[in-house]
Amino acid sequence: MYKFILYYEQKTPYQNRINPIIQTLERIQKKWEIDFSIIETETLQQAQVEQVKNGIRSITPQIRGKIVSAKNKILPLSKTKNLNTTNTPILILYHNKRPINVYPHMLGTTYFEIELQLKNISEIGPQAHMVAKGLLEEPIQKILADDPSILEKRMQFKDANKDVGFGVVDVLLQDACGRIVVVEIETKATETAVAQVSRLAAGYASQNKLSLDSVRKVILCQHFDEKTIKSCQGANVELYQLTTEKTC
Repeated sequence: MYKFILYYEQKTPYQNRINPIIQTLERIQKKWEIDFSIIETETLQQAQVEQVKNGIRSITPQIRGKIVSAKNKILPLSKTKNLNTTNTPILILYHNKRPINVYPHMLGTTYFEIELQLKNISEIGPQAHMVAKGLLEEPIQKILADDPSILEKRMQFKDANKDVGFGVVDVLLQDACGRIVVVEIETKATETAVAQVSRLAAGYASQNKLSLDSVRKVILCQHFDEKTIKSCQGANVELYQLTTEKTC
């Protein structure tokens, strides 16, 4: 079961945004049967505020990206790590009472604002929206952490959810020759994923003073199209497809 909770403050510069957001939530409720609540943060006790903050932090980093305001980007938490409802409304999407996404947030160089994401959810529904966001990552991360050799023999697991300055790497591996392997996990790989893994590899190389040629770029996905293949070939990105095969 999905649910939205909108947190905001009265008498703020963004006050004129609240009614349109609520109207969109009402349309989503009617179309997709998703309940929502509206909470003024001034009414919350400190323990409740901490619970909201911890809920936001618990969302997997590949989904919620950056959540602390910086470089003129207004995000759910202020620079002092407090709820930032003085400067922005905060919308949290729950699934079975567990927070699974928060808006706004920064993922890579993309800013995910509330209104645009609600429009997307209104059109395709929350499940398709989250698939597009990549809920595949977490279970595949665990599989690669336990047995990285399924991708390649003698592969070793190094790290997951590694912030390299240009975004968060899903999985870092090291191959038999000692080269770092940056892995981007996608449900459906697109040309955007090719650009993303290239940017992350460049960030890792820069952060660790390595030549970019020494870092392998890998996309692991369920689906892709012909354009993705051509983009991978042009960007020297390795493309792996997750498949299932009946054995008995």
